[in-house]
Amino acid sequence: MPDSEKVKTDSLSRLQKRWCENEVEEHAAQQLVTALGVSPILAHLLAGRGLADVDRAGDFLNADLESLHDPFLMTGMHKAADRVVRAVVAGEKITVFGDYDVDGVTSAALMVHFFRELGAPIDYYLPDRKQEGYGVNNSALKEIRERGTALVITADCGITAVKETDYANEIGLDVIITDHHQVGDEGLPQAIAVLNPHQPDCSYPFKFLSGVGIVFKLSAAVRRALHDKGWEKNRLPNLKQHLDLFTLGTIADLAPLTGENHTLTVHGLETVRTTQKPGLVALKSVAGCSGRIDAFSIGFGLGPRLNAAGRMGKADTGLHLLVSDDLSSAMLQAKDLDVINSERKATQGWVLKEAEYLMERVDLEDNRVLVLASEDFHPGVIGIVASKLVEQYHRPVVLIAIDDRGIGKGSARSIKTFNLHRAFGECHSHVIQFGGHAYAAGLTIEQERIDDFRTAINKVGHRILSERDLIPEIAHDIELKLSEIDWEFYKEVSRLEPFGQLNPAPVFISREVTLRDFRKIGKEKNHVRFKVRQDKATIEVIGFVMAHAFAGLKDGATLDIVYQLHRNDFSGKAKLEIKLMDFRVSK
Repeated sequence: MPDSEKVKTDSLSRLQKRWCENEVEEHAAQQLVTALGVSPILAHLLAGRGLADVDRAGDFLNADLESLHDPFLMTGMHKAADRVVRAVVAGEKITVFGDYDVDGVTSAALMVHFFRELGAPIDYYLPDRKQEGYGVNNSALKEIRERGTALVITADCGITAVKETDYANEIGLDVIITDHHQVGDEGLPQAIAVLNPHQPDCSYPFKFLSGVGIVFKLSAAVRRALHDKGWEKNRLPNLKQHLDLFTLGTIADLAPLTGENHTLTVHGLETVRTTQKPGLVALKSVAGCSGRIDAFSIGFGLGPRLNAAGRMGKADTGLHLLVSDDLSSAMLQAKDLDVINSERKATQGWVLKEAEYLMERVDLEDNRVLVLASEDFHPGVIGIVASKLVEQYHRPVVLIAIDDRGIGKGSARSIKTFNLHRAFGECHSHVIQFGGHAYAAGLTIEQERIDDFRTAINKVGHRILSERDLIPEIAHDIELKLSEIDWEFYKEVSRLEPFGQLNPAPVFISREVTLRDFRKIGKEKNHVRFKVRQDKATIEVIGFVMAHAFAGLKDGATLDIVYQLHRNDFSGKAKLEIKLMDFRVSK
């Protein structure tokens, strides 16, 4: 192995990670201080997020809905809006064809609400995960046509449905594709219109809309087109009321919270808090999400319950809930989702144990990409388990659930230096089909080809991934003195919210702080809580699943810590504390 790849283990933290500092052009940061009147620290954080331009940084902080891009800039939007308007005016039946994850379900739900408010005949169809698999299929299209549908609008799917769209055309069914996944090798489906910023000729300025984001844009375009046709505004839906669904789908799908996604989720979080949709009111109730709603509430409270339905083969439960107009029935549906989510957690635990058993036989030196396959894997949870294994081993992971026909359904997650979609493309001869993104993808493969696929993708892995890439890295934004941390500082940093993909919560470093009042907490005593002191400033610290790393350390030890700010509302009274991410003994 080249010396350039080697990493000295004694340079790593107590959690065996590398630390680095996010590079920032200080001159650009100073310009933000002058032009926007923000503090040097907030300017530094903005510049570190690629917002060194004064106008872009100002738009980000203001999150003004007037700054949104014209939906008609998206390729195909004029054709799509014209066809939808024609259907609405003529009273043609429209069917939304959705996907079974949160993005797909919220996309479908937004369109159902939108067309209901227009008084248009609207139906929806979600494929059965086990029986039909992902995406559009001919038997579903045939059934939809027999129901009297004239126009199908896909939601978060369909970009690779080339043959299926040809079939729809043959049976007299018009199709509009709305999808944000990568275009397949076969090219675009021959639909009435394809709405996808990733298609080659689309110059839409913001490329990172989720599926529900593209549906939101279509709705905005249809609304304007109807208004141009003479419809009064009081006949048209208020799209701000549907930012709750946009926000839920966007955050749960881990779409980048930058650009338009940031602007819309800033307003959407408030819409989630005040929503009158019975389904969301009920979902918030069973998830224990009341009062302040943030990205964490959605990512770990609301989203998993909706995702669980799709993972366990019952996605229509989540969609029924989101389009419900009765609170009593919505509460029953939400409680069903809560039960399904508990089933999902149990199943996930079994699959994780099976994966850990298989890992005992894996040589990590030979396998820079982990490919695990089992007939005991549940296809609905392998994506979550793959994410957990990525966290543990810090390398790309592909989990494959093999069914009784010898066909494997795979779900993969990756690290930032390895593009899964591109790697799968290099190994395409070994798989039936694949799709997805750079860091999350899926595939279908015959059982007897799995070993060949594992060999092939590890050749790609050894070519692309260095030893250094396989060591997790923590990048911190700026160094703080503990005396700088107070509620005013927290309030200013919160102007960057909501935090998520490509807009992570700021990470700070403080050096030479003193450990005080250390104790282990939690049922298994694997979490820690303590205080740190620097000069005259003291603040409380929480560290999750870190107890093992403190072995041999006692009160009085001097540490360097990397952390995020954390607002603790558990006791009913807000308390500002530190959420520890990593630490090392000060030199």
